[in-house]
Amino acid sequence: MNGQLSEQPLAELIREISSTSFSGRLRLEHERVHVVVYFGDGKLLYAAANVRTLRIREYLKKAELISDQDLAQFNERVSDTDLTKVLCAQKLLSPAVAEEMQTRLVADILRLALLWTDGAWEFESRSRLSEQFNTKIDLDDLLLEGARRLPAKFAASRFGDPAEIITPRDEPLVNDNLLPAEGFLFSRVDRPTTVRDLVAVSGMGEEEALGHLYSLSVADLLKREQWPTVFQGQQKIAQPTPKKVALAPAVEREPARDTDPQDVENLLVRVKNARNYYEVLGVEREASAPDLKAVYYQLARRYHPDRFRKSEAGLLTRIEAAFARITQAYDTLRDDGLRAGYNAKLEVRKKVDQLAESAPKPRVQTPEQPAAVVEGNAEPVISAAERAATQFKEGFAALELGQKKVALGLLASAARAVPNEPRYRAFYGQVLARNEATRRAAETELSAAIRLDPKNAEYRMMLAELYRDLGLKLRAQGEAERAVAADPNNRKARALLRTLKT
Repeated sequence: MNGQLSEQPLAELIREISSTSFSGRLRLEHERVHVVVYFGDGKLLYAAANVRTLRIREYLKKAELISDQDLAQFNERVSDTDLTKVLCAQKLLSPAVAEEMQTRLVADILRLALLWTDGAWEFESRSRLSEQFNTKIDLDDLLLEGARRLPAKFAASRFGDPAEIITPRDEPLVNDNLLPAEGFLFSRVDRPTTVRDLVAVSGMGEEEALGHLYSLSVADLLKREQWPTVFQGQQKIAQPTPKKVALAPAVEREPARDTDPQDVENLLVRVKNARNYYEVLGVEREASAPDLKAVYYQLARRYHPDRFRKSEAGLLTRIEAAFARITQAYDTLRDDGLRAGYNAKLEVRKKVDQLAESAPKPRVQTPEQPAAVVEGNAEPVISAAERAATQFKEGFAALELGQKKVALGLLASAARAVPNEPRYRAFYGQVLARNEATRRAAETELSAAIRLDPKNAEYRMMLAELYRDLGLKLRAQGEAERAVAADPNNRKARALLRTLKT
């Protein structure tokens, strides 16, 4: 089996080989550099390269573990495995240290090859290692790191269908090494969501959002619906141990006569609008496992898709989608470990929502307009102003959480969508001001906010602090004085003004 890395990059090959429990040797070639990676039952065992600096001899020398004199007895052509074996036999190297160095070497070889976006690959399932290796590599972290370093355009190109569904893992993983933007995007996937919708709520550019989504998917933190596959039918796949899933009670095949159409519609609306799994099932956060089971079985008896097989196709599709979410909610909440992880995620989301709601409100309140509804479409159409308001709240929350990159994207989108809203321009300018390279652009945004709301002392303070950081002391003092004039009780403005006058 072979192909091109431009079509199947190494990260995706490793992901598929691991998930399908394949064994064999994967050869890679890129600009005269060769790498071989060995797998056993899906587990990555070892990797080697024809690059001098990626040899165990060089690692031992760099770490000063073996003297040049001891290494001189071995020919340069001696393989890494043979060299390590002899050094251990001569007591010049302990097995534990040898294992650590081999693990470091394999990781560095993979870091190199994970960056290749062109070249060739070949997989040979009959090739096996004669030696036993125990390389303790955190493969998910390595794939995450490699995906981050890929060209953004290439990573984004790995998503071909905006309607592809991204779902959270059945057993959520925790990764403390996520970038702020990755963590923000990851927190938005608490239910099956399309790629298009995730890009929309990210507040980032499409290419950047897709790049982060690719990294999270490659590292198996999120599940993609449409991973490309190249090994189907090539080898017998070891079947994983079946996961224990919730079994619905037997249901009638005929449509139930006692099911009120309005009850069905109410269920579909509730499930669609549910903000979390507890609302999906209609239970309290403290519901016990027996209570969850009773509720799930009751829902299954009344609304299982098998009872609606003779209904119109549109209704059946909606019921199937709703019941899939009901089952996912039950599978998560009935498991103590999964439920604890899910509850923790809800708490994070709650904090984000609280911060979003604390975002500054407009000084002049305007009556809310109902969302428009296009004729023939039950879905309300969200206006640009409504979307911008949501982006501003999310951006403010991200800023409070220290996620500057995410905040920048969200606030920029809000400011572009509604340029005459001073809050959007001011806080976008405040984020720009934190980066030395964008401080001049920050001045433009903050000045625009002040023109729109000249009596706002907070905006003048933001501009005064910017001028101070730019070394423009007189301008900073002038804006601080105007801030005090606009709000004589503003302690922060008075303190800044005193500092600038000294």
